[in-house]
Amino acid sequence: MNRTPHPSRALAVLTLCSFTLGTGEIMIAGLLPAIAADVSVPLSTAGLLVSAFALTVVVGGPVLALSTGRAPRRALLTALMGCYVLGNVVSALAPGFGLLAGGRVLAALAHSALMPLFFRTAADLVPPERRGRAVARVSAGFSLAMIAGLPLGTAVGQWLGWRATFWAVAALTAAVTVCVAPLVPRTPEPAAPGRRLTELRVLGDRRVRAVTAVTALSAAAAFTAYTYITPLLTGPAGFSPAAATVLLLLFGIGGTVGSTAGGRLTDRSVTGAIGWTVGALAVALLLLAVTTGAKVPAVAALFLFGAAYYAVIPAVNTRLLDVAAGRARTLALTVQSSAFNLGTALGGWLGGRLLAAGAGLERLPLAGSLIALVALGWALREAAGERRGAVRDRPGERVA
Repeated sequence: MNRTPHPSRALAVLTLCSFTLGTGEIMIAGLLPAIAADVSVPLSTAGLLVSAFALTVVVGGPVLALSTGRAPRRALLTALMGCYVLGNVVSALAPGFGLLAGGRVLAALAHSALMPLFFRTAADLVPPERRGRAVARVSAGFSLAMIAGLPLGTAVGQWLGWRATFWAVAALTAAVTVCVAPLVPRTPEPAAPGRRLTELRVLGDRRVRAVTAVTALSAAAAFTAYTYITPLLTGPAGFSPAAATVLLLLFGIGGTVGSTAGGRLTDRSVTGAIGWTVGALAVALLLLAVTTGAKVPAVAALFLFGAAYYAVIPAVNTRLLDVAAGRARTLALTVQSSAFNLGTALGGWLGGRLLAAGAGLERLPLAGSLIALVALGWALREAAGERRGAVRDRPGERVA
């Protein structure tokens, strides 16, 4: 008999899975100097490993979702986790930059399809009124990766060499696969006539387009500033490198708090939560821009920045689950993951262009705040449309 664990234990396993994937994604930030020296490439070339990972998620996720839509979810998850293990093993063994990049692309391809599976499994484990908190629990794994995974991965790399960090992620992924596999069904998705066409049509839904646009804009807003947060803290803000490291942990702690708060807000009102959290992101970035020269307010703004950004994630993911329910939730969530990564890449690119044009580091949070305001406007327009539609659908009521 196949017994599903209690939802709390199951969600803990899924959180550990997202922590593992999150650590595997972001650990490269602490290893780049050692990698560049070991494989004999400039630091700027080593930095392409980050871009390659993000772009693979953007492109590979939707392709995988369409091509594996009818595969049994348990077999698919196991195969993808195995692919993630293999990608990290290839990177650990790579004698040069080319094979190392290949390993990162392989891991990113698995990552692009795994996170939507984790979110969908979490949503299926709980009643509809608790979906927001369930998705937030899984999202919290990424903020925990920033708090613990990044410094631990960096420490292992400094102690045993950067290759040991890839081996550690591969081993942890193999271990959590044993725990997560029983949470998903063995049976394939029910086949339906025109299934693939139906899946593609969901991407033309105005509500799906709106939430992915808000997602991409929110990520771009955050990463216009966050990509350059360390030089911002050690430069205009005046913190030492050691203090900046501690402050990045504070950002991650804020993310954990924000993810929990965002989940609770989402369970009350999904569209309301999107408006409040995106608005909070715009405010936090504005505060960070105007408090750069004052250390205590800047610390508070950084904490709020982390909380606001991670509060957005459960809100937009739950909204997407709602509007794509019964049609193509996995594909829609995969496109959502692509939107996050596209926004991340665009934010980093925009921040770099602003710096190249002569803008100071303290201007980057301001630019991010303006982008967040655009996302907020889009979210508010969508919420207003939902309210008008709800009024029209009520029998016996007239709309003026």
